[in-house]
Amino acid sequence: MSVNEITDEAGMAIGTFYLYFADKLEVFRAVVDLIQQELRQHLRSSDADDRLARERQGLGDFLTFASERPKMFRILQESYVVDPDIYFSYFESIAASYARRLKDAQKRKQIVEADSDIQAWCLIAISNFLGMRYSRPGTGKAKLNAVVEAAADFIVHGLSPEQKNQPSRSTNESKKAGATTPSKLRRV
Repeated sequence: MSVNEITDEAGMAIGTFYLYFADKLEVFRAVVDLIQQELRQHLRSSDADDRLARERQGLGDFLTFASERPKMFRILQESYVVDPDIYFSYFESIAASYARRLKDAQKRKQIVEADSDIQAWCLIAISNFLGMRYSRPGTGKAKLNAVVEAAADFIVHGLSPEQKNQPSRSTNESKKAGATTPSKLRRV
């Protein structure tokens, strides 16, 4: 996306653009920062005490936020092209605070104890990709609610402390089928 395209879309003269921004990089930084600030503000409204309930509510809030901003994902993807540091800074900042909240929930025994950073990135990926898929114009509220419920069910069964010591179905099925475990694999 060029500066001309940005100013055309914004309905401003290119000279006005340069009064506020030195270059396209500065615009992307400002826009991505604004998206992050608005997102954090939007997600702060969660009042659930339990982490798993908060995940469900947060996913719903995120999908609503994304559906109200149809160009958000395009802007984030474009920021990666313009300067990967902008893109990664956005997600790393979100992941760092998310991981802290997950670590707190682990201490309260609300979710399994594991690497909270990896948990955060997994949950961000779920939200991000569901947002790209289901927050497009024309997706109704009922569909978004169904997506939230299905994803929350998946998250709960993957994070619930009661499920921690239960072998997964795929692990049991692999053992029954005589599948090779990763420790038995050789490097090719």
